[in-house]
Amino acid sequence: MNEIFAGLFSKQPKEIIENDYYYGADSEGDQFDENDEDLWLNQGIFKSNWEGKRQGRGENFKLCDDICGKIASDGKPFMEIACGPGMGLSPIILTKNPKIPCLATDACSRLIKAWRYYINQNMTEYNISLASFNALDIPIKDNSLDYVTSFIGIASTRNGESGLIKAISEIYRILKPNGYFIALENEWTDLEKLNEVYRFLGWAEKQKEMPWHDKFASAGFQIESEDKHYFSKLTKDSNEAGEAAEKLGIEIGMKYTLFILRKTT
Repeated sequence: MNEIFAGLFSKQPKEIIENDYYYGADSEGDQFDENDEDLWLNQGIFKSNWEGKRQGRGENFKLCDDICGKIASDGKPFMEIACGPGMGLSPIILTKNPKIPCLATDACSRLIKAWRYYINQNMTEYNISLASFNALDIPIKDNSLDYVTSFIGIASTRNGESGLIKAISEIYRILKPNGYFIALENEWTDLEKLNEVYRFLGWAEKQKEMPWHDKFASAGFQIESEDKHYFSKLTKDSNEAGEAAEKLGIEIGMKYTLFILRKTT
């Protein structure tokens, strides 16, 4: 754990493995198994995800390139919340400035351990610290960070709308005054089709929720920009819901919007 980040944590971790912090959050968010780990490490998913963003492939790169460039130029430490197998926006930022300290986090301990192995083997030029914790209970002190980034990180929580708002409020809390939360998040275009998939998986149906704009505003964020977006189809490579949608022959669209959010107080 980078000394900068180590001094920001407000709670002792349950485990420290290879200097990464684990808070026992494996019941939260998206979770993975040994088959996923094989895909990440042996079938090249980590490599292709990182290289794709580093080389500027994909619509998410086009949306985020400018703001990631500004974070890279500023050079201050940042935290990627719920980084997932794609590592969020970190590859874009770190490609532009490999020296920036990055704290990549996720609820899934298996994912964090896999990323540590991959980073140690292939990415020693980057200063990446790792931690596993619940985004609804971030173990970091108030007013600690200048930047937090998310690429569908908040949307991956599994606690309904109240959980999303709680996670957003936690990010607001840990940001310094005038700190920024850069969030690329998605919204479903057909809630009924989505719930058909959720019923198939045995998940609780997703209720209609307030828009992301209103969620962020309710936490106190000033919304400086939300004008960049693109549409995509949920696929089997997206997550478990995408796999189920393909089995059922259901097409579900998603709208991705880039939000630039500032903590004003």
